[in-house]
Amino acid sequence: MNLLKWSKLILAAGLVTAGLAHAADYPDRPINGVIAWGAGGGTDTVSRLMTPIAEKILGKSVILANKTGATGAIAAQAVQSAPADGYTVMFHAENPQLYQVLGLSPLSYDDFEPVILSVQGSTVIVVPKDSPFKTYDDLIKAAKATPGKLSVGISGVGGQPWVTSMLLKKVEGVTFNPVAFDGDGPLVTAMLGKQLDVSGLAVGAAAQYIKNGDLRALAIMKSSPNVALLEVPHITKLNPAFTDVMKASGFFYGVFVKKGTPQPIIDKLTKAYTFALNDTKFKDYAKLNGLDVMGITGKDARAFMNTWRSQMSWLIFDAGAGKNSPEKFGIPKPAGK
Repeated sequence: MNLLKWSKLILAAGLVTAGLAHAADYPDRPINGVIAWGAGGGTDTVSRLMTPIAEKILGKSVILANKTGATGAIAAQAVQSAPADGYTVMFHAENPQLYQVLGLSPLSYDDFEPVILSVQGSTVIVVPKDSPFKTYDDLIKAAKATPGKLSVGISGVGGQPWVTSMLLKKVEGVTFNPVAFDGDGPLVTAMLGKQLDVSGLAVGAAAQYIKNGDLRALAIMKSSPNVALLEVPHITKLNPAFTDVMKASGFFYGVFVKKGTPQPIIDKLTKAYTFALNDTKFKDYAKLNGLDVMGITGKDARAFMNTWRSQMSWLIFDAGAGKNSPEKFGIPKPAGK
């Protein structure tokens, strides 16, 4: 073996040793937490509730900051551009699994490692409290009578409110006029201010306003009732034609790091955020807001995300809303399609 090869091997071994030493001391300084959505939304609220609990295990602060825009793609790119050392952690939702098909970014969760998938939730279709639409049927009839006229609040192309509008288009054949906001928080404000005709909001973001009468709920985008809003009919009860597409419905939140982050660092973060999810305060919050605690990590988290991507990417593309075919990125069609 020549001197150059020996040098490369020695350098590689040195890097591995340094990496393991770094991981053993992790964290030795505060961690930057990038929240991909705006203040007051579901991702933001869940992240800010989990993190102080996780800090008890980490022994260091996680400094959280919101970085909004492009359906979370700006935050994803910022984390991707940072070193893979565990000191830049991303708090995001399901959206990166749709970036490629929608043409928003070349990134996907293939470029990140899941620390933990924290919760899964459902969307509720809401209108202002004095809206003329008393029921889901009222909304659909009006949308069919005035195609593209009713305004629907979205959190950007690829966000869950937008996905909800695409599901309505696919099954009911209705179209709306999309108006974009930076997450559930601003969307709620716009709905309360009667700036929009309708929106699909995370149950957790909308539940309190529905219960006190400030918003009217028409349907839960779910195949079963949501425990936080049992009085609101689920969509497959209102129209059984949604049964198939509901297999890909719902959103999830999680904690992620850049691909290449040393496994011992991922393990430490996973331990801390698993501890947070098992905290009584967090469990009570999840139940109150109709969220299912997931706590999925490692290979199971990767499998869940890829299955979700396969189902939703092809659904969106088949509805004519995707810029690129999922096939281009090696995303398989769901079984039976």
